[in-house]
Amino acid sequence: MTFIDRDKDHFKHGMNLWTGEPNKPVFYSKEMALKIRELYRPSKDLKMDIVKYPEFLTIRLYESNFKHYDGLMKEQVINYVQMVKNIIESYGVRCELEGVPDERIR
Repeated sequence: MTFIDRDKDHFKHGMNLWTGEPNKPVFYSKEMALKIRELYRPSKDLKMDIVKYPEFLTIRLYESNFKHYDGLMKEQVINYVQMVKNIIESYGVRCELEGVPDERIR
């Protein structure tokens, strides 16, 4: 019988309570930021933040900012956010989307 050594690297970020798997490390590196900045940004007015939580990163969008887009522009913004999420996840970091009701929360 072997016992689990919780000091090994694969447990250092804790365990995912839903899946029972080890958590992945959470980081936002300069390389990730540069890759995201290479993407075509559909609107210069888009307010989007990348926020670090203990278990994951989140892409934060502000409802009052997102509301003023319509039709094709709204679709382009959604595609842009999805590409940003894919870039972050390609580095092995869990990424979620978060909507904030108002910009004053900043």
